[in-house]
Amino acid sequence: MKTSKKEAKKITEEKFTKEQIVNSKTFIENRDLLKAILEDKSYSKKEINEIIKNYKKGKVN
Repeated sequence: MKTSKKEAKKITEEKFTKEQIVNSKTFIENRDLLKAILEDKSYSKKEINEIIKNYKKGKVN
């Protein structure tokens, strides 16, 4: 049985809760930032990296 590309992407893209992300070693350098800006929902690593990148690009007043 073959899986489509869409199905394969869904399977490989794990989602993590805010608590798991904030407590992970992977994002320890951005822990405080992520605590402040993430909502209580699930995110993939790709989404988290995009959020961090976009936040750091933001304008400082």
